[in-house]
Amino acid sequence: MDHFYALALAFLEMTFVMVGTGVLHSQRKVIGETAFYLAMGMLFLFAQLICALDLRVLLWSDLSFQVGATVLFLPYLAALLLVYIVDGTLAAQRVIIGSLALFGLYYYLAEITRIECNWVGFTFSGMISWEGLDFLIAESRRTMMAIALSHLLDLFLLPILFTRLKNSGCRLFFCVLGALTFTQIAELILYVVVMSWSEAAQPGVIVGSLIARAGASVWLSCLASIYLKRIVTDADSPQRSPLDIVFAFFGGYGRSKLLEQRALEWEGRYQQILRNASEIMVVLDSESRVLDANPAAAQFFGARSSRLLIGMDFFAEASAPDGKALPEAQWDESRSYPLHFNAVFFSGDAEKRRQLSCSVSVMRMHGAPVRVLIGRDITEETRLAEGQQKLREQLAHAQRIESLGQLAGGIAHDFNNHLQAILGNVDLIQMAYAPENPELARRLDKIAEIAESSGKLTSQLLGFARKGNYQIRELDLCQILRQSVHMLVPKSKDELEIAVDLPGNPCPVKGDMIQLQQIFVNLMLNAIDAMKSKEGAQKLRIWAGSGPDAPLSGQKPLQENGSTEVASFPNVEDCWFAAVQDTGHGMDADTLQRIFEPFFTTKPVGQGTGMGLAMVYGTVTSHHGWIQVASTPGEGTVFCVFLPKFTGGDTARLAVEK
Repeated sequence: MDHFYALALAFLEMTFVMVGTGVLHSQRKVIGETAFYLAMGMLFLFAQLICALDLRVLLWSDLSFQVGATVLFLPYLAALLLVYIVDGTLAAQRVIIGSLALFGLYYYLAEITRIECNWVGFTFSGMISWEGLDFLIAESRRTMMAIALSHLLDLFLLPILFTRLKNSGCRLFFCVLGALTFTQIAELILYVVVMSWSEAAQPGVIVGSLIARAGASVWLSCLASIYLKRIVTDADSPQRSPLDIVFAFFGGYGRSKLLEQRALEWEGRYQQILRNASEIMVVLDSESRVLDANPAAAQFFGARSSRLLIGMDFFAEASAPDGKALPEAQWDESRSYPLHFNAVFFSGDAEKRRQLSCSVSVMRMHGAPVRVLIGRDITEETRLAEGQQKLREQLAHAQRIESLGQLAGGIAHDFNNHLQAILGNVDLIQMAYAPENPELARRLDKIAEIAESSGKLTSQLLGFARKGNYQIRELDLCQILRQSVHMLVPKSKDELEIAVDLPGNPCPVKGDMIQLQQIFVNLMLNAIDAMKSKEGAQKLRIWAGSGPDAPLSGQKPLQENGSTEVASFPNVEDCWFAAVQDTGHGMDADTLQRIFEPFFTTKPVGQGTGMGLAMVYGTVTSHHGWIQVASTPGEGTVFCVFLPKFTGGDTARLAVEK
């Protein structure tokens, strides 16, 4: 009966140890892995102490088994197998290294204690004498060494045997049972060899240990399988050879340290790249709030530090360039990444609006999805592109006008020759035949009148084509404007307010007086026509001055030969300007693109030929100047003519003539 109680107590102790280590393993995330590894090391050390004491349990007759190896160390091996299955080779390696470190510490302290027993000056006050303690430690050294070597063999063979059985397709229970059984057989063989068939390695002890360990292995395998079924959802792992397990153990720690070092190096590189990158880099959560940012992002938003951006809604003051909502302003897991788009950030001032070219990818941080945004400031690039687009449009417009001018010049010459032939024949009829019928004479006069009127149209075409015959002389631009205003006779003087603001000093230019007057008369007449049908105040303003004081930018037009460089016109500082402004209906962008084209008009049929502004464009260009226009629908239009200053004349004489 006493043997039965001893076996039951040993069975309960083994079960308690296995369940206790299983509970600690299941709670390792709560109590910390270090505490679990320390508990495993203490269990290993305690098992070695009990094995060294050679505490046994009798089965029957001369059959017995060691308590330390069966009741304590076997649950330790089962727990180590759980660590290997659930946490992997690296975690099992840490358990083994910690256990060996504690065993070495114990062995060192035991040796120091044995030396102290024989050292003069040390005394004992307990029941045991120093000779007894010294004998106990000395006699147990060989036993502990044999146990330690056999147990170390178990630690290395256990994962290898489990992996081989698992790769063979065995069930989990049989994998655990086979690994524990075979390691126990190998341990006993090594133990017997080291102990050289001493009393501790007698057949009764070996057979009893095999029987006890076989039964314990079955029970522990059941407990381990139940534990794994409860906490492991997928214990399958890629198949590995036993040699891989050995190499993983011996090289795993070094690789883990190398990986840790590389992780630190990559973190340092990441910080360097993040700090020195010129592109904006931010990490956003699902609500577009900033989790992390680099200094370039802080500079973009005008913050002193990137930490001040954390928590900010990144897209709070942003929209797409077309004014629509940004595609990344709201989180959408169904969207495909990486995502590329442009965003415009507003700061209240239109001149300070910044445009960003963004690329967004998705990653996970602490188990949650986050978005990594990399942006490039393309504000200046966009402005340059818009400027180049405007230059291309101006170049195309200039080329189109030049082509029309060449066409108009050719048509005007041929048409003028035909008119001269018509007028010549009319004169010959009137001189040679002297028609007596008054109606016929009137018809001939009408033909001559129409031909002469058509001749004026050809003059306008030649003026647009810059092929007219001009009488160039020194003129005062202010005097030309005054005479043009006097020539202007509005039909409703009461409704029209004319404001003339001219400098007191002459503004000398060189050109044809008639052609220049026709320029400004055409501009004024167009301004009056634009204000006729508009209700409210009608105000016509005419003023002049030095080029830099012009109401428009004074940007020189492009070359007409296809070059993207500005034409060889004088600088705006070397020009006078003359501006005509009205408060009419204004023009839209499409109309502004075509106003200088011949025969293009917005007036009703019969009220305009479409040659007025075309003639103005040709005449101004012939005088080595240029014309600019700005218009706002519903508010009015301003035309600004730039003509080069003439510095070689007699300004005093012009002042007297004025």
